[in-house]
Amino acid sequence: MRQSIKNRIRTLVIANKITIFIAKLFGMVSKFKDGEFVQLKYDRSKKFFIVSNVIVEGKIQLGYFNPDKGIIEENAYIEPSKLEYSPEEMFRRYEEFKNRPDLWESI
Repeated sequence: MRQSIKNRIRTLVIANKITIFIAKLFGMVSKFKDGEFVQLKYDRSKKFFIVSNVIVEGKIQLGYFNPDKGIIEENAYIEPSKLEYSPEEMFRRYEEFKNRPDLWESI
């Protein structure tokens, strides 16, 4: 597929003009979901949250707390291969799984 067509599809996905299904079809969505907490693989002290899981130029948009300004900034772009789930996200997923009502109906 020509690069110009991919760029056009990418801009339409970012502007929410087409569905996420089309983005998944072209492999432009990462395994992380919006709102999940992640950390860098090589520096686990850096914590981020996913703002947009659509891959643009090989990177996804992340947000983080900037202690110097005292605000949350949403302008970090990092490759998904350099990220992993944070322990907080894993604990949240465990609690969510443990408290599912359909697990208790089968007993």
